[in-house]
Amino acid sequence: MPKKKKKSGTASKSPGKDKRSECVGSAQAAIDREALLQREYEQLTNHLNELKRKAERLRQENEFLQQETHKTRMESQEYMAYMAKRTQKRQNAIITLSDQNHKQLEDIHRQREELLAEFNDRRTELKNHILEKEGELSKLNKDIVDLWECKHLQQEQMSRIKELEKEVMEMRAKHSESLQSIKARFLHEKVHNEKQSRQRVQALAVEASREASRCLVEHTHSIELENRQLRQELLHLIRQTQVLHAHQGELEEQRQQLLRERQYVEDLKRLRAQGHFHAQPQGGGTHTHTHTHAPDTHTHTHTPDTHTRAHTHLTHTHTRT
Repeated sequence: MPKKKKKSGTASKSPGKDKRSECVGSAQAAIDREALLQREYEQLTNHLNELKRKAERLRQENEFLQQETHKTRMESQEYMAYMAKRTQKRQNAIITLSDQNHKQLEDIHRQREELLAEFNDRRTELKNHILEKEGELSKLNKDIVDLWECKHLQQEQMSRIKELEKEVMEMRAKHSESLQSIKARFLHEKVHNEKQSRQRVQALAVEASREASRCLVEHTHSIELENRQLRQELLHLIRQTQVLHAHQGELEEQRQQLLRERQYVEDLKRLRAQGHFHAQPQGGGTHTHTHTHAPDTHTHTHTPDTHTRAHTHLTHTHTRT
């Protein structure tokens, strides 16, 4: 009988060892799964940090592009100011040309005054000469009284005086016509030059304004396209970040679930150890087998369900990622 009792005790302990081996294997699988999820969580965290750095870099590039846009706008304004200064410079050149023409006109007036002075001097000389001739004529007239033969000479002198006076009048008329012609030609050239200068300045201003507007529109359009592309890429990165945050939350939930399962396994092992310790002093193999079998059956039933749920949730998470 004692031998039979010992054999019965040995038979009751073998299933307990098998159950404990299964629990230990399940706990080891849970630990391995937790380590795997922890590594995946660290990889996703690193990827998320990399995406955050990329988003920050894109934000800085966007700020740089906005600064470039502002700089381009300021350069366009400086270019317009430069064209305005250049137009003002051309207008000043026109004014300078007008001043030169005015100076030339003053030179012509001065020459005219000099010619008039020369003419007056010449006329004074001629008058003096005429007076001298008249004095001579008076003398001749006195002589003609006595010498009738000198009358013919007097007539010649008078004719010469008339011719000289006629030449003086013709020279005065020619000089006046020459001055009028020079003045008219100067005024005509002045009007023509002013007209050409205005047309050139207007054409240059229109061309400069058109070119500046075209460059500004093209640059603004290209910057708008780049901003739109960067905005779309930033939105895509934000959506990826949100997905990664959601996935991180799910992984955290799985980690908490695994921790709870691990705690449950450790509690179960502790309860089994306590149950085994209390069962040995009684010497009853049947009671020990019954008390140990219920938790083992519960553990065997619960752990695969939990493992299946965690595995299914993890597979769903990988698929969605």
